[in-house]
Amino acid sequence: MGPRILIVNVNWLGDVLFSTPAIRAVKKRFPDSFLACLVVPRCAGVLENNPYLDEVIVAQGRAPFYSLFTHLRIISTLKKRQFDTAIFFHRSKTKVFWAWMAGIPERAGYDEKGRRWLLTRSCPRPEAALHRTDHFLHLLEFLGIPGQGREPDFRPRPEAQAELDELLESHGIVKNAAYAVVHPGGNWSLKRWPVPYFIEWIELFLKKYQAHVILCGTLPEAALSEKISSHFKNGRVISFCGKTSTVTLALLLKNAQFLLSNDSGPIHLAASQGTNIIGLFGPTSPELTGPISKGRTVILRKEVGCEIPCYYRSCDTRVCMEWLKPAEVFEASVKVMDGK
Repeated sequence: MGPRILIVNVNWLGDVLFSTPAIRAVKKRFPDSFLACLVVPRCAGVLENNPYLDEVIVAQGRAPFYSLFTHLRIISTLKKRQFDTAIFFHRSKTKVFWAWMAGIPERAGYDEKGRRWLLTRSCPRPEAALHRTDHFLHLLEFLGIPGQGREPDFRPRPEAQAELDELLESHGIVKNAAYAVVHPGGNWSLKRWPVPYFIEWIELFLKKYQAHVILCGTLPEAALSEKISSHFKNGRVISFCGKTSTVTLALLLKNAQFLLSNDSGPIHLAASQGTNIIGLFGPTSPELTGPISKGRTVILRKEVGCEIPCYYRSCDTRVCMEWLKPAEVFEASVKVMDGK
């Protein structure tokens, strides 16, 4: 019987996708292991059909504001699994504490946030900033686990295609119809291309192509998408915000002509499906959080004299996104759409 290994994952969809090459590497190194992954609910769908995982453990509760009952329940869950090793992709001290309380004897992770005393194997942070995928793989190399490629691994369950087909048909989109997917949202406002720019881009796209535009996003992003879709009355611009699961969104992206998106979760879902991508980057860095895809990837950003990445939540000028004009983005879209 092989070792029982727990991977404690991060809290954002894109970062969890970035971790899948590391999950693959652990299983390849220990093929007889029982390999589980602890993840928050909103990211569990990314891992539900992962062939390298034996179990996905969902940490129910509102991170990081867990109740005492939630702490005790998670610790009990981990203790019952009798893990030999926990590998922490997450920076949290709390989650290392869970593993310690659960009696997991070997606990490995980066030395940060004052948690060295809780770790049995503490990896110094890399001197230079790495892409998030390489950040996880670097930790594994420290532990003697070689990488097995950088491509993300997300395999939607096949039966979800019927769910997507039903959703498409309910909006008048027939099978094999051409469509582009647009994600206008993002974790914070500075990452988002302006709404009027999306509207202008869609006008240009619909004028040139007989295709649909499908807006995607979470339910809280529905109001943002409505500002865009309400501008169009021809039935060719449709919002699926809040109507797709992680799995059905991945399949939607897989069959799209391309995805136009800010730096956000859907861009990495598209990458995992080999979808062509046009990524709009402003205050964040594609070198650190950009998509890794077998499909065609076009990253658009402006050099505006600022320090990028800045990760600012507010800015007086917003020039990094506002200088990226719809005509320029449309020109890139035509090249992707026409395969040039």
